[in-house]
Amino acid sequence: CFRVGTVGAEVIAEWVGLATLIAARDGSNPRLTFEPGADPREVEKVRRGSAWLLLRQLQGRLGMHGSAVSVGPRAVVFLGSSGRGKSTLAAAMCRRGADLLADDAVGIEEVGEHHWSVIPQEVDHWLDGEARRALGQPDVTTGKAPQRTTRPARAPARLVAFVELAFDDAVRPRMIRQHGIHAVHSLIPQLARFVLDESARQRRELDVLHAMVES
Repeated sequence: CFRVGTVGAEVIAEWVGLATLIAARDGSNPRLTFEPGADPREVEKVRRGSAWLLLRQLQGRLGMHGSAVSVGPRAVVFLGSSGRGKSTLAAAMCRRGADLLADDAVGIEEVGEHHWSVIPQEVDHWLDGEARRALGQPDVTTGKAPQRTTRPARAPARLVAFVELAFDDAVRPRMIRQHGIHAVHSLIPQLARFVLDESARQRRELDVLHAMVES
């Protein structure tokens, strides 16, 4: 239950029954308010997640839906449609020494020619019952619930790979290297897009994705 529109020079986004964000079209002067009695866990998720991604898009900065972890100075972003296991894989890797950068809201910054970094933003793994059972945890709640990571990332990490998760009939996991238009095709659906009527902004996003794939 989300809607977004414009009134004059401002963008108004509403998470119905939970939160409202008002900001200028360039993302400046943001005012984020929450409904009285809103679940603090949902408040934190919107603040660190979708509201943050919306402001990044308005500011002309890249944001994507996905999870991300860092191992030392290097970051990997996991992409895929809902239910493919992005949060589960990130949580599993954090159990093995990785640090959590993002559970659902990935912010990417260009830090030099053909170099990008992933910003540490989220500190909770949002896991459903099946994911909790897969990780050997008791399933004490229904639906997705947050679990505070034991390894939050403290600094940006250099982006070295995108990994799109997909189910396959093969018994053993496989990794297939994507190139060119196939790689771009994996990235485009995961862009955080809320305001769709600005062709120049979309063109810049495609230019950035192309540069990432080429590098």
